[in-house]
Amino acid sequence: MSTGTRQIPFPALPAPMELLRSSRPWMSTAYLASYLLTGPLLFAFTTVVVVVSFVLSLLVFGVPLLIGAAAVVRGCAHIERARTGMVAEPVTADHRTVAEPGILNGVRTRWTDPAVLRDLAYLTALFVPLLLLDAVALAVWLTNLAVVLVPAWYWAVPGGGALGALGVDDLPSALVAMVVACALVPLTCYAVTGAASLHRTVARTVLGRPADPLAEARRVLASPGPLTRSGPDRTATTQGEL
Repeated sequence: MSTGTRQIPFPALPAPMELLRSSRPWMSTAYLASYLLTGPLLFAFTTVVVVVSFVLSLLVFGVPLLIGAAAVVRGCAHIERARTGMVAEPVTADHRTVAEPGILNGVRTRWTDPAVLRDLAYLTALFVPLLLLDAVALAVWLTNLAVVLVPAWYWAVPGGGALGALGVDDLPSALVAMVVACALVPLTCYAVTGAASLHRTVARTVLGRPADPLAEARRVLASPGPLTRSGPDRTATTQGEL
């Protein structure tokens, strides 16, 4: 018996072996690792440029610098949009165009543009949370892979005691650690791909085009209805009704 409530299915997770055979874990690793390099650079560059521009804007000659600062914010955010193409479709966004001439109009249009403000929030306010997310996921994933290979390198650790407190200093203990690590590979694989998916979702939500709340209504209005049919079918239906 139907209750009238539409059930929304959750997306199914891929099987562990299917996920491991795909390129997703490695592309996710590259996506997260690249943020550890680009994230701090974009954060530092954006922060310095914006702070210096706003401080100098207190002087008359510094006002045009705000236009350049907005361009820097958009450019740095565009790097992050393009980088999402490593794990999914690149994110796109729409920014306001300056309709009226003049420096003040240019500054006002750019710094009241919600897209520019979201770009700035992503590059600065979200930098630390995203960096921690990526660093933790990578640490878990790469540590797991290193333990899987521990029989090949445990002997090279000076003084023995590979894996720190676990004290892996002989082949039997290295093999035991390898077996345990192999059992954990699916979990850590889900962790690294999930972290990359979450990071990309944040980038899409903040840096992408905002969702149109009337999109569904526009779609319904634009779709053809029963009264828009034409041709022989409609003629036959009309004659049959008569």
